[in-house]
Amino acid sequence: MDTEDALAEVENGERSKEGRRGDGGVYLVMADESEEFSVALRYAARMAENNRGRLAILYVSDLQDFQHWGNIESKMRRELRERSETQLWSVAKKVNDLNGMMPILYVAEGDRSDALVDVINGDLSIKMLVLAAGTSPSGPGPLVSYFTGKGISRLRIPLVVVPGHLEPQKIDAIA
Repeated sequence: MDTEDALAEVENGERSKEGRRGDGGVYLVMADESEEFSVALRYAARMAENNRGRLAILYVSDLQDFQHWGNIESKMRRELRERSETQLWSVAKKVNDLNGMMPILYVAEGDRSDALVDVINGDLSIKMLVLAAGTSPSGPGPLVSYFTGKGISRLRIPLVVVPGHLEPQKIDAIA
């Protein structure tokens, strides 16, 4: 294909995605210690890979009203931040091992649903929020419950809820 043909394809919006990377948007996942997190992570990583997108991971530290003296609160914030970063780098390595990508990493403090909405509204390249439903009898989990209920109106992007019991091979097949 010569340069003239390539330019004509671009002008007509026909340019092939073959060989291009980074035009598929960002898939956001909330990192936590739950069993279903690995399911959401794998699904989002595969979706990003298959759609030439990127993966973003948000870790939220919950301060739970630490309003002690200044030095103690500052030290606790610093320790929570370090723990969050350690957790995120561990997850980033898993993603890199899975699909060779380095995810976008976000760290926030406070309420998890508010932090998710803030990150989504702050990054217009995010095109999907991926959560996995819990498998316990108590329900799908607080974030899934919130965002499939009254919190859905706060989202500007689609929400994908992955069944938390899916095996890695099944996730790879459907993503």
